[in-house]
Amino acid sequence: MRFDEVNWSKLLPYDRGDEDAEFERAFVANLRVYILSSNYPAVTALLSQLDRQVPLVPPIDVCRILYELITTQALDLALFSMCTSLLARMLRREEKLTIDDFSIDWRKLYDLTRSLAFPKVWHGNHSQRRSKLKSVLEVCCAANRFIPPAAAVEVLQELLPSVQFNSLDWQIVNIQLINLFVPTSVLPLGSTTIESAESAPERWLPTIFSLWSFNLRASGYDAYFLNLVTCLAVEQRGQLRFTNEQIRIAFASGLHFFNLPVTRGAIPLPRNLSFSLTDTSYFYRLPANSSLPLSEERALTFARFIVYTMNDESPGGTMELFEQLVQMIEPFYHPSNNGSWTSILSRFLRNLSKELLERVTAETNEDCRVPLDMRLTRRMRRRFVLSLRTLAMLLLFSKSEDSISMSHSTLKHLAEVEPDLIFEPLLDTLYTAIDSVTETHRMISAMRALAKLASTLSNFSLYPEGAQHVAPLLILTLPGIDVNDTTKTWFALTFIRNLCLNGVVLEELPVTGDMPAPRTSSKASMVSEAVEDPSIDNLPEPDMDQVEWMTRASTAQFETWLDQYLRRIFVLVDNMSSSLETSEASSSSGDSGLQAIVAQTTEVVLLQCSERYYPMVSRLITDFVTNTSSLSAVDNMNKIVFAFASAMPEIALQALLPVSCERITEDIENGVGRTPSLSKRTRSHSETTLVWFASVLAVLTDQQRGEYLMRYKDQLLRTVNLILDHCMSRQVYATAGRILLNIISSLTCMYTKRGHSVPDSVWNDPEFRENHFRHWGELPKIDEPDFELEWILPNQKDVDLSLELLRNVIVPRIADLDKFMDAVPSKQEATANQDNVYFNKVFVLLRFGVRALGCLIPPPGAPIAADKLADAIVDGHDASSMPTRFRIDGKVAAGYVFTDPDSEQYREVAGIRDKIGAVIAKALDYMVAHNEDDVENIKALIRLTHDYMCHYGMDRTACSSLRRTWNSGLDSFTFDNSMCKMPRYFVTKRVMYIQAARLLHNSRFMSASELAKDITLKLSRLCLSLYSEVRAHAISILESIMSILPETKYPLIPSFLAELDEKEDSDPEKMIGALHVLDTQPLRRVCMRDWHYFPQLALALCRAQHEDKPLVKKLIMNIAVTQVVNLSAPMPAQTITEPLLGLVRALGSSLVPSLDDSGFEATVAQGRAKCDESYQFAQTENAKLVSSLVDILRDAGTTWRFAAIAGYYVDYISSASLSPEPRLMGTLAENLTSDLVLFRESSAINLTQQLGIIKHRSKLSFPDIIASSSRSDVDLGGKGAQALTKLPFTELCERALADGDTSEAALTPYLDNPSTGWFTWPLAARVFAVSQQGGALAYGKIDPECQLAYEAVRDILFSDGKWDRIAKLFSQESSRSPEDDNFGVTRAAFYTQVFSLYDCSLLELAWPAIERLTLDIEKTGAQRAASEMIAGVLRGSKHWSRESLEKMWGLVIPLLSTAFSKLRPDTLRFWQTCLRFAFARRDPRRFLPLVRLIIYGNPFDPLSEAPFAEAAKIELLLLLINSWDWRIVSAIAASKPRLHDALAHPYKQVRDAAGILMYTLYSAEYSVSYTNAELAIDDLARYGATGRDFSHWAGSQKTQAFIKEMASRVNEWKADHIPSNEGTSNYSRGSKTLLTFFLAGFSYSSKRLAIEHIPSILPMFSVLQEQNDDEEVARLARAVMQFFSQILYTAQMSEGVTSKVLALLEESSNSWHVITKTLPLLCTLTFSNRFSLSREVRMRIVDTTALFLEHDQIEVRQIASKSLSSLVKCASSNVIADINVKFSAKISTRLPRVRYGKPPKDLAAYNRLVLTRHAGVLGLSCLVLAFPYNIPDWMPKVLVLLAGCIDDPNPIQSTVQLTFAEFRRTHMDTWHEDRKRFTSSQLELLTDMLVSPCYYA
Repeated sequence: MRFDEVNWSKLLPYDRGDEDAEFERAFVANLRVYILSSNYPAVTALLSQLDRQVPLVPPIDVCRILYELITTQALDLALFSMCTSLLARMLRREEKLTIDDFSIDWRKLYDLTRSLAFPKVWHGNHSQRRSKLKSVLEVCCAANRFIPPAAAVEVLQELLPSVQFNSLDWQIVNIQLINLFVPTSVLPLGSTTIESAESAPERWLPTIFSLWSFNLRASGYDAYFLNLVTCLAVEQRGQLRFTNEQIRIAFASGLHFFNLPVTRGAIPLPRNLSFSLTDTSYFYRLPANSSLPLSEERALTFARFIVYTMNDESPGGTMELFEQLVQMIEPFYHPSNNGSWTSILSRFLRNLSKELLERVTAETNEDCRVPLDMRLTRRMRRRFVLSLRTLAMLLLFSKSEDSISMSHSTLKHLAEVEPDLIFEPLLDTLYTAIDSVTETHRMISAMRALAKLASTLSNFSLYPEGAQHVAPLLILTLPGIDVNDTTKTWFALTFIRNLCLNGVVLEELPVTGDMPAPRTSSKASMVSEAVEDPSIDNLPEPDMDQVEWMTRASTAQFETWLDQYLRRIFVLVDNMSSSLETSEASSSSGDSGLQAIVAQTTEVVLLQCSERYYPMVSRLITDFVTNTSSLSAVDNMNKIVFAFASAMPEIALQALLPVSCERITEDIENGVGRTPSLSKRTRSHSETTLVWFASVLAVLTDQQRGEYLMRYKDQLLRTVNLILDHCMSRQVYATAGRILLNIISSLTCMYTKRGHSVPDSVWNDPEFRENHFRHWGELPKIDEPDFELEWILPNQKDVDLSLELLRNVIVPRIADLDKFMDAVPSKQEATANQDNVYFNKVFVLLRFGVRALGCLIPPPGAPIAADKLADAIVDGHDASSMPTRFRIDGKVAAGYVFTDPDSEQYREVAGIRDKIGAVIAKALDYMVAHNEDDVENIKALIRLTHDYMCHYGMDRTACSSLRRTWNSGLDSFTFDNSMCKMPRYFVTKRVMYIQAARLLHNSRFMSASELAKDITLKLSRLCLSLYSEVRAHAISILESIMSILPETKYPLIPSFLAELDEKEDSDPEKMIGALHVLDTQPLRRVCMRDWHYFPQLALALCRAQHEDKPLVKKLIMNIAVTQVVNLSAPMPAQTITEPLLGLVRALGSSLVPSLDDSGFEATVAQGRAKCDESYQFAQTENAKLVSSLVDILRDAGTTWRFAAIAGYYVDYISSASLSPEPRLMGTLAENLTSDLVLFRESSAINLTQQLGIIKHRSKLSFPDIIASSSRSDVDLGGKGAQALTKLPFTELCERALADGDTSEAALTPYLDNPSTGWFTWPLAARVFAVSQQGGALAYGKIDPECQLAYEAVRDILFSDGKWDRIAKLFSQESSRSPEDDNFGVTRAAFYTQVFSLYDCSLLELAWPAIERLTLDIEKTGAQRAASEMIAGVLRGSKHWSRESLEKMWGLVIPLLSTAFSKLRPDTLRFWQTCLRFAFARRDPRRFLPLVRLIIYGNPFDPLSEAPFAEAAKIELLLLLINSWDWRIVSAIAASKPRLHDALAHPYKQVRDAAGILMYTLYSAEYSVSYTNAELAIDDLARYGATGRDFSHWAGSQKTQAFIKEMASRVNEWKADHIPSNEGTSNYSRGSKTLLTFFLAGFSYSSKRLAIEHIPSILPMFSVLQEQNDDEEVARLARAVMQFFSQILYTAQMSEGVTSKVLALLEESSNSWHVITKTLPLLCTLTFSNRFSLSREVRMRIVDTTALFLEHDQIEVRQIASKSLSSLVKCASSNVIADINVKFSAKISTRLPRVRYGKPPKDLAAYNRLVLTRHAGVLGLSCLVLAFPYNIPDWMPKVLVLLAGCIDDPNPIQSTVQLTFAEFRRTHMDTWHEDRKRFTSSQLELLTDMLVSPCYYA
């Protein structure tokens, strides 16, 4: 059982009846009624009761119903979010639920997701749709494992036809859908062999890897594909084995998730390449880029893949690759290598350890289904842990707090898997770090690590050796409790607390004899020397005799430690800041958190200490309390006393209660506290002692046993009465009230006994006490039947005493206050001051009295039905913090003292409460009438009102506080969730929270009495007070009351709305108060959902423009925006689908009556009639509201701010189910020419949606109109494009341009989706018929309900001069800079709707204005407006007739021809966006005249001297390709543009544009075009497990010839190049164009051409890097080489690329400059493709690099040395050994001695020897520098060899010196540990090398 499955209520000490069954019956019955009656607000309220702890009999049925509700019913946002959240949570929680139990129809969820991801224009409230989309994505992730595996091919058949990787336009959404819907679950039981073969992942997984190869290392794509295969690895564990090739691809991609500097582009792309991609998704409301996985999420996915594919230790498998990965990334974990990658790497490490622990835990369970041969072996676990340990230890002292935390979590996870491998090295490090005085950061990190690992370290059964470290570590960490360092104190206390919570008992144990001698383990001798690390196979066998002896001996330190701990706590408490110094809420969160941890730690320490230490503890605490009296330490002292009283209640009372009463009495008799004061915090030093001991007394009486308190009954009552009778200081008598409350609560409420870590029966067992350390870490199982939990329950004597206190203290003061208010108020100042204190004392005392009544009787009132509480529950104020939900229409047992309403005591308590309520109502009237200025007493009265109305044993604040305490325990102390074990301390906290939740539940959602309603009404008047303090208190309390008692809020709404009306006596302060109240959560929800109030509030806000106060305007705007974002239009009752009806009928048939019951049917019919009535009412009110809003918009006196609010309301209450209102449409059309920009923009947006609704409704009403009938779904029958046309599909546009409008190519139906058919063709395609002859209108018929609205807009748009005014106003220059005046997509969308609906007749009317704007080329605003209008015309003509289209093209083409010929740099962007908007997702043949104009109208002229004009022509061609890609390429190629002649064009602008266009044009030729998806799946499977490699493509023969020709021409020009003639030669210009051509491949998503052809041109590019006479050429060449080296290649491609680079290096003709620039790129290439390259190729790379260590040029040797060092970091141990041997041999021959000043005998031989020896030194230096943070076994000998070369001549000597300097720098921090790896002779030899020389030596 898991924690979320525990029914905590079963641990309560009273009878709860058949509560769970009753809840289930009521839930099922109500759910059936509400769903069948379409009462969805009630369904929302009902579902809100569900919690993870509430058991449901049919969870599968509930999941099915929720799924049907989400996918088939139109739900509002609240219910939709509730259903999706609940469904996702249930699917994730039901881990044992499999596809055999529950499966879903994926298409329903897919259709819903797609409709939300690609909304239509007529879909309203797009912000809500985005929220819904986010919720649906959560469901998709959780529901994937319930999609039948047989649906995999079906899903791919749906999604693969949308794939098109030539550009990234819309593709991220398609890939995300593939990731979400391709099923990853295991085949259900009973599947046939044929079904298994067809649905097995082995069949379609090659298709996924083939898609992956299209965009290796593309942003987002790698993450989605890796996530899919990771889900497969997790869900199919034990069933599916990934091949080594598949695993290598995943590792190669995962390496690039870390954002390492090696794999990032150091050279940015030139700016002129930024426009090469057209993202048409910009024109649609698609999911934002935030939907892409974050880097941390990618690291989590990669970590899960590694852990769950680690099935064996075979060569090339996951284990080997992971160890190579660790070796590669290890240097980036060191604290000195901090950067943007640190956070990702640290999370990756934490995720690896977490997933490992989860897998190990799952595989050790008895019900694990994974076959034994696919489980982790012990050796594999230890091998994996050792690899992770290396990284975690490096990260332990990182500079980042977050990284340190990740390392601690990692170490904890690993310690729970293999504790001996972690704790042995970790404890050595921690001991050293904590002992450090100078390195504070290391000490704090060590303390944090101990706090995190305390529970694991002290778990004796897991790690017995850890017990002996507990006491030493407690002593060592004790100085961490430092008042000057709160951070260190926090972690020291957390460590101590976690040890005690884990069962550590602070008691000295006897030790007998001497320590046993350590035994020798024979295990170590059995380990073969061939094993890489002996600790992998050397399984731990602790010497238990020695462990037990040392543990017993260490416990002798506990007594000394406890004494020192308490003394340090006293010093800490005395110096911590207290809230006494300021207001109650002013203390910082840091101090309050520290106070809490101090109290909690002290409590658990005292609970766990032995009874033999009780006298010492009592003496120390008593001395501290009695000898200290500081106002600043009161609150902190109280926490220590509370801990003392909780752990040792009897001793604490005996030690502190008498002395406290005595000191209080003494002070009061001496006159202390008698000075009248209403201050909450006394400033009088004379009252210090009185306040101190009164506070001690209050704490001592809190949650105490009645039997203990009875012993001091007389003392307590005498002290309380003494304070109340004589003290006039507020803090003193308030403390007396607190004492009274604590006494009564302790006597009447139930509490769990704060016990030890084990039950008392075990604690008192001598056997346990003598061997308690053996039980450390043994946490109790909560679900065990014998789980003991002791409760403190009230008895009759306790109850009698509590009633006596109420009669003697509370009741008399009620009567006295009533009489006092009846008397005439005093006017004398002295008497008035005393009266104020009297009022305050009574209010405070009554407040505590009301709280004391809470547990005596249940709250009055009957529960309200669930269907009437939707507004109160849905998204309520406390929705996120509420406890387990119970029946909201019934009360639950809560352990009340009196439950019989007819009993005398019940009536007495209820009478006292009623009397308090009556006097509160009277006091509210009295204070308003007579003491309106007495702010403090009014605030006290308001708080009293709150407790009377809301506090019935528990209020929301206290319950939330208990929940926070529980949550803080979950966060700070990690325990086994799956085993349902936790410390008893937290069990008591959780059960107390559950008890508080039950008390709070009974006070919520009850019917309000008349007195309660009267009090609420009177309190609401104080919300309009002139005093802001009073208003704030009253509003806050009123909000709580309305949340608890929903009935009280409805009568208040009209009065607050009335305050917003314009009146003669309008008061801005009252308006502010009313607005604050209306903005509270209870009223906000009502006013958004209830159409009785929403129109009133909306109109009140829109008309409240008479007040100019800024705060009023701000509040009005905030309320309006909140409403607008969350409201929705009225929704009719839904038709229940047959599947949903069947599920509802089957739900809980055994729990509730049959649906055939006549009473049930009558209830359903009544509920449905009520919903229909509500809808009709809402529809009527909606019409009235729209009419009123129109009046406001038409009112000339309405200011722009309030007109905007009205416009927002109009926009968001529109719905496709409601017909547009004619007056509204006319007003919006008129406002298009308003003088205010906001009006114009808002009207355009609103009209766009409203016109979209008219079009949508017209299509539904008249399917025969052209807009509907032209669309059809054609069954392609698996034949692909052949089912549409006999012509080659890619040539349709070309043929249509060549053959004319009547050709077969032009008449083939339009296929608007440009992606369809690129990768594979669908089984059915949506096509549109070509426009036919005739003049029929696209929307020849309008929906009758929309006809008037249609005509209203038409009359205005067709009026004289309207379009002239629109053109003038919409072309006005932006108030911002010209660069910010961008193409308006919303305006273009408006024009699209207008011209689409009103056809060509409107265009003819508007054309003069459009033409005038277009020809006004000097004004930027005119060009922008013209481009927007023409974009709308082009896109809106989709369904026009042939005649209308001919008219349009007759107007548009001549005008655009003129416009394109006069483009300017500042207007080109407008026309580019215009065309992109028009072309987006439209068939190119729709725009044949325009395409013909762009291609043939004014072709590119390479001889022209107008560079911008020619570049603009090229960019327009580029725009065509980016819009239509493979479907337009042949048409452009047929025009034979003279792009080749631009290779050496004299103008850079033309060259850059030509280079990009040429690459885009040739790469767009590529398409796969399988005829159907199933054929594609089967074909790709033939290529192997990783499918077909789509990462590279040579291009067509024409393309290959062209690329060769370009390179050839550049080489030809090189011969004529004159370096001094900088930048003007054909060679320089041609080189730049060629480089730009390939750089376009890196900025463009399709890198296939660049990847294929760059290797063959590498020699040319390497030379261009050294083009010193033209910096731009060199820069472009370096960029190409840099990007080329960082590309992630497939295994097939990487070896060929590497061979090309190696051939380039090995070519003898290269200059040394080329070598120095190519070697680092080779290293980058090797690192980026480490997992793609074979072992042989990697060895060749190392050998080639090593050869350059003997190059004649020293610069080459230095670069080769750095490169080799980088390669060694990624090399295996065998390669390192070979390098070591090879270069050690090179320095074996010593140099001959040469006398000073004389040359050697054989100078050439000597120089060769120096060169060889220098190469050897450089090679060994590479080995040393490749491991900067550890000492491998071979390194000491290598350092000794290098030290022997220190006397050699330069450059050998300088190389050795630099090597040792770097070694000293990187090993300085860990030298105290690293030096252990050297022998004494080695250390002596290296001393001189590592110690800096001394000046005086």
